[in-house]
Order: sequence, then structure tokens, then C-alpha cells
Amino acid sequence: MESLTFFSVIRKSLFAIAIAVITVPASAHSLSNVDPLEKSADIKYLGSEDQALVFNVTYNNASASRFFVTIKDENGVTFFQAAYTDSKFNKKFILPGTDARKVFFIISDKKNRYTESFEISTETRVVEDVVVKRIN
Repeated sequence: MESLTFFSVIRKSLFAIAIAVITVPASAHSLSNVDPLEKSADIKYLGSEDQALVFNVTYNNASASRFFVTIKDENGVTFFQAAYTDSKFNKKFILPGTDARKVFFIISDKKNRYTESFEISTETRVVEDVVVKRIN
């Protein structure tokens, strides 16, 4: 009778291990899809127009709380600052030609204690092509 109990304990253990092997990876996979620090703000460079830089700023503000968009240069001088309450913020910003080599975009929501900063590095290069051609 003792051997029967031993085999039933082994069978129950193997069953528990099999359930653990199936459920642990499934639950780990479902947890990996939830990102608590989901990226809310994004800035994309769209190009230049008339010697001005064009950027697209997006911000997911699910609570529709008041947030600020601030643009500063490398010395801390503020070019632009405004408050918005859009839940799906999507706006183009055009920065006129400036001597600043770095520009900072700061998106801050004081109520939700959210701040995200982006550093934009600019470099202007002049390419001069000179061609000398002999004509007879």
C-alpha cells in the first residue's frame, strides 16, 4: 500500500509541475505586453522650410490635464512656451534659423508629475562646388 501512495504523490507532483510549466510562461507573456512607462511624447524632424526647422510634436494626454510645451536654447533662453489641454496633442512647430547648436523641447504636466525632455542638435554646413573647365 505504501508504493501506491508514493506513486500518487509523484503523479500529483508531475501534474503540478506541468501546470506550472504551462501557466508561468503564459502569464509572463501577458505581463510583457503591459508597459507601465508607455511613451507618451514624441518629436519628429520633418525637414526645413525657408531656413527654418520643422518638428512634429505628439503627446498622449489621456487625462486631458493641462500641460506645457517649452522650447529653449542651450543657454536656457526660452523661445516658446504654451499650455495645452488636448488629450491627443499633435502640432507642428517651426523654429526660425538660429545660432543655437542645441535646442530643447520640454513637455511637462505638473499635475501628473510628468516631464520629458528632448535635445535637438543642429549643425549647418555650407557646401561649395567649384568646377574649372577648359574650353577652346
